[in-house]
Amino acid sequence: MNRSQYILYGLFAVLLVYMTGATAFAGNAAVSEPAVEITNKVISSTVGGMVSNVGMIAEMDTISVDPSYYNLMLQPGSSGNFTVTVTNKKDAAITVNPTMVITPYTYSYMDESWVTITPAQEVLEAGEKAQFEVKVSIPEDAGIGNYAATLAFMENIPEGDILYGGFPGTVQLNVDVWIPPQVQILTTYIYDRVEAGKVYNYEILLRNTGDSEIAIDPKLVENMYYPMIAETSSIAMDAAASMPYYGGYGQAFGTDAITITGPSSIKPGETAVIKVQLEVPADAEGDFSGSIDLNIDDPGIREYEGVVSLNFHVAVQPEEPYEIPFKVNDNGTVTIELKSHMYDMYASSSSADPSFEVKLINPQGNEVEAVKAGVQYGGSVTVGSISYPVLKASGNSSEYHSYSQDYVETYTVQASAGQWTMSVMPHNTENFEYSINIEPSQ
Repeated sequence: MNRSQYILYGLFAVLLVYMTGATAFAGNAAVSEPAVEITNKVISSTVGGMVSNVGMIAEMDTISVDPSYYNLMLQPGSSGNFTVTVTNKKDAAITVNPTMVITPYTYSYMDESWVTITPAQEVLEAGEKAQFEVKVSIPEDAGIGNYAATLAFMENIPEGDILYGGFPGTVQLNVDVWIPPQVQILTTYIYDRVEAGKVYNYEILLRNTGDSEIAIDPKLVENMYYPMIAETSSIAMDAAASMPYYGGYGQAFGTDAITITGPSSIKPGETAVIKVQLEVPADAEGDFSGSIDLNIDDPGIREYEGVVSLNFHVAVQPEEPYEIPFKVNDNGTVTIELKSHMYDMYASSSSADPSFEVKLINPQGNEVEAVKAGVQYGGSVTVGSISYPVLKASGNSSEYHSYSQDYVETYTVQASAGQWTMSVMPHNTENFEYSINIEPSQ
């Protein structure tokens, strides 16, 4: 459905609302017609903001279906079963004829032959319940992916689209068809803060847990910007793909700054290392966003799963320090803590610790030396195959995943009462927290 159709449907919906409420908002005009009680309910399914199906369905309150949603994970050639309980809430008997309706606008479409519902028909007396057995059989040649369908137990199925999930008298069925992957991707993304003119090295680790050799062919992909105009004009998608990232903002550097080296296959039981080197140009500014398509020849890995995201931020060193005024009421000891928090950062071979230049100005306007009392390192580590970057700088094995790091500097100074000012010049970081603790002399 194109953009124009969306607009027409939207205008139609607005018109219906306007017509319905026109009488109620007639102001001081005389209204002689009595209110009309609406007994049938209007059901409209909205997909992407458009009204796609409008029908008078009184039947929606006559039956209840349990469950209203069911999810299965099945491999090709396997099957799964579940039970649906249907209750007749009507005062008279009804006939239930289960029907499978293909859910629109899904990536993969489920074939009707995959689903069998028994019994094929059931007559329910007033207040009576019945159970229907649903069997989902996946063919051997089915492709992996997510499939959706709607199982309708109403006598009358609304024409056109059926609302995703929760539509009265239906079960939303989702089937995830999958194959156990052989290759584990231990490094799922690389994010780093880099400096212009420097070189950085990273590693992507892949482990083959299967019994056959798997081919790989890593390729760098630069993120592109696809303008909305491509949806409503004759601009070809390949032309849109040539437009710069985020429109006119551009990337911090080109793909030629990144070099990828590694093996072309992974043997059974082997852990392969793909090396990524980034040479940041001296004039680089801003951010680079892209990905590495690993092109893993493993049928258990979906196309979007075999991708390692790349995000690099070219840091800019500030020219002036950050100033914090604070007041000391009584002579005492001032303890200052400066903390830099790094989250989801890949520890490259060239990364440096954050640091701070600290200056203190006393009430008389003189600079007072702050004594560095200590440095503290911290972080969070997960054990197991979690989708976090593998930080190899510490030499740990791939079973350990670090996803945050803290660096803390502590300073002390003997301070007299009055107005003070602390200036902080950060290095190798673009965020820091500070705390100032004042303890009066005893």
